[in-house]
Amino acid sequence: MAIRNIFKLCIILCISLLCIPSLGVHKTSFGAELYKDEFESQTLDPSWLIIRENQSDWSLSAHPGFLRIVTKTENLWQINVNNKIKFLRNAPHGDFEIITRVTYSPTQKFQQAGLIIYEDEENYVMLTRQMDDVSNIEMSREISKVAGSKSTPTNLTTVYLRLSRSGGSITGAFSDNGSTWTAVDDVSGISLEHPKVGLVGYNAQLNTTVDADFDFFKIESAEEGMLAAFEDFLEVAKYGKSIHVMAMLMVGFGFLMVFVRRYGYGAVTATYIAVSVVIPYYMFLKTQGVFGEPAELKMDRLILAQFCAASILIAMGAFLGRLKMSQYIITALLFVPAYMLNEWIMLDNGMNLIPKGMLIDTGGSIVIHQFGAYFGLGVIVRMTTREDFGKTIESDKISNQFSMLGSMVLWIFWPSFCAAPAPLSEMPQAAINTIISLCGATITTYIASAMIRKKVAIEDMANAALAGGVAIGSSCAHTTPGASFILGLIAGVLSVIGFAVIQSRVQRVLKGIDTCGVHNLHGMPGILGGLAAIFIARNVVPGLQIKAVLITFIIAWITGLAAGTVISLFGYRRQSYEDSVEFIVEEEHH
Repeated sequence: MAIRNIFKLCIILCISLLCIPSLGVHKTSFGAELYKDEFESQTLDPSWLIIRENQSDWSLSAHPGFLRIVTKTENLWQINVNNKIKFLRNAPHGDFEIITRVTYSPTQKFQQAGLIIYEDEENYVMLTRQMDDVSNIEMSREISKVAGSKSTPTNLTTVYLRLSRSGGSITGAFSDNGSTWTAVDDVSGISLEHPKVGLVGYNAQLNTTVDADFDFFKIESAEEGMLAAFEDFLEVAKYGKSIHVMAMLMVGFGFLMVFVRRYGYGAVTATYIAVSVVIPYYMFLKTQGVFGEPAELKMDRLILAQFCAASILIAMGAFLGRLKMSQYIITALLFVPAYMLNEWIMLDNGMNLIPKGMLIDTGGSIVIHQFGAYFGLGVIVRMTTREDFGKTIESDKISNQFSMLGSMVLWIFWPSFCAAPAPLSEMPQAAINTIISLCGATITTYIASAMIRKKVAIEDMANAALAGGVAIGSSCAHTTPGASFILGLIAGVLSVIGFAVIQSRVQRVLKGIDTCGVHNLHGMPGILGGLAAIFIARNVVPGLQIKAVLITFIIAWITGLAAGTVISLFGYRRQSYEDSVEFIVEEEHH
């Protein structure tokens, strides 16, 4: 009766989590539109308007993470603002600032690139890095056919540019660090009724081209306190994503692993320990600039730390029940740097192996699932004893019901997991595709389990039904619901075959026991998802996807073997899959 009550309580908890408002990030109603484009995607935000577009005049792939405007030759008589290539978007109402950082090295007169506030060819203001008689930053304008300009000399190649509008005045400034600004000009009496803002570039020298690489473009409210308030709002809103991921970590993964009948206490306690060690450890290393630039502690970093925690819980599934509780802590300390190394290579161009922003892996099929699975398999090579092969991993109806509860929690919140790192405009698509893929995997899990085993195995339903979420992770923001459903169907079948047929053979080859079958749920579906992106995702670079899968496998396997070797120095568990070795259990009082 007590167990039934606990089970009911867990169901009530899950329903309560669903009732928590999911704070999505929407456009603010503050009256000023705020926008930022870091040009990380391989496709241009469709809200941009390009004037005088020629596809060869710009690129997002020539320098990944930057918008490159190729300033090409024009005749002197063509130099007017209407003929310059411009990337424009609607300006917000009221006072505002537009800011960019551009890398540009003009060498001759009439070569320039930078910011523009534009209403038409007779009413505009530009702030550009240019070459005149000397290298300088120039603020030029034409208002009602009256032109003017002013410049400040500088030899900066990479420079921040800022145009600020306050009432009828527009101020131009530049900076080498984005915080200390040098004014170029301040022009008053400017009346622009419906301006657009954006980026501009041109070149009037014959037979020359100069590349202008824009790192980002952003619009900020110039109203006092508005920007800070909006940023605070965004941080609070992201908590809705992070709490869903946390529910997956604690309730989902924790209860999924209690299928081992006599190791329920150990499974949930190991989950508690791993998450509690990994999240602050990951965030600390990020602030220290380990594997990349130092990062400020904000909600985005917390979500990335949670992804790292998810990956170690995947790895732990391979050796669950065969480590001492203290050894889970050692594992966490070894896992985080290994995970961060691979994450740095995959997502931040570490070692110049994978160009930043070019890998299609939004929901972590490769970085999170594949890495965690093969790290765990590397550990079990060192942490499986001869006695473990002769011991049955027991489960019963109650332990499997709790495991199904964990599986359903994971299923429910998986769309938030995949959508959390996606750009705002792609989040709905990522969530929908994830749900559709999970549905496909659930259907084929039931069919495949019934066909292969003659009756449905509840272990298959608890695990393989989630394979659709693993496989769609890479492509969730870059594909269609139809393709997502097909991928989910394939992933479900692959995972069931893994549990029913492949697992025993892999364990004989490795001479290691995969307790939770992470190879079947996370390893193979993770690889499937990473490679499937080649066929179903938009703007994918096939060679990079294959390269990422191979590099991740190598790093995960080597670091997993190394971690297993270190962990083995602290001894082996006296009795595997038994809570009573380390916990006070009720049976001891009977």
